[in-house]
Amino acid sequence: MCNQSVEIVHRGICHLGEGPIWNARLQKLFWTDIYNRKIWAYDPEKSESTVFWNGGYQVGGFAFTRTGNMVLCTDRGVFLLNLSPEGIPEQEPEILFEIPLQKNEMFNDITVDPQGRIFAGTLLRPDFKHGTLYRLEKGKKPEVVLKELYCTNGMTFSLDKKYFFHTDSNVHRITRYRYDYKTGEISDPQVYFQGTDGMGSPDGITLDSQDNIWAAFWGGGCVRRIDPAGNVVSELAVPARQPSSVMFGGKGLEELYITSAAENAENVVTGYRSDGAFAGGPVYRLLPGVAGREEWLADF
Repeated sequence: MCNQSVEIVHRGICHLGEGPIWNARLQKLFWTDIYNRKIWAYDPEKSESTVFWNGGYQVGGFAFTRTGNMVLCTDRGVFLLNLSPEGIPEQEPEILFEIPLQKNEMFNDITVDPQGRIFAGTLLRPDFKHGTLYRLEKGKKPEVVLKELYCTNGMTFSLDKKYFFHTDSNVHRITRYRYDYKTGEISDPQVYFQGTDGMGSPDGITLDSQDNIWAAFWGGGCVRRIDPAGNVVSELAVPARQPSSVMFGGKGLEELYITSAAENAENVVTGYRSDGAFAGGPVYRLLPGVAGREEWLADF
């Protein structure tokens, strides 16, 4: 049974809150506020959030590594941020991959595959065309996986590791690909979910322990659960028009965290639009009635 009571765990207003990741070792939730160039951390034991990192890059997505560090995918390339055993940044980020980003191009969302590779997608503003999905692997050059994307967002893998899911928000679509665990190659694209303008745009996604995808719907003010056949089986309202991403967390991965954004609001400090509607900016939490799957760590 889903407890649909939505709790605010971070009341601050993020201009573009995105990319939440639950760190099981530290038992904290991390997310990025892209335009404010900050990464936040929420500690549920203390019920408080703090700025984890504040630097010169717009971090579209990040991943923790098997060695306890962090990879940052930004508007200036891909960097490695070394962390102390306590999870504290120890120095400035160091370049990990040189990637020829165009003017106004930045990484927007990423995921880690079962082998520790990173799939990282870019977008170009303001036209949202010609984005690229890269596969990043230790000891290899970045490889282009997909081209001519509008807005790469949520990505994940099926429980049996046979399929890769990729969201292109501007066309309201989640595509399912066959995935080769050994090589990281994807193939045979099939439309898994096709939304409409009235639903909002599927944004960040994650997978639960029953092989259902949970997707934040930007502009739709809700999170939807989509079954393996691509059917929406439940819809949970969020008190913000622009939920941006979702991530399971907590000790049993039974809590669903939801980031949101004030972007496009006339007042990005308060998150309110001129018509009185609340665009977003806080981070929310609810109990969906199902557990999630722990995210994989990057091998870098």
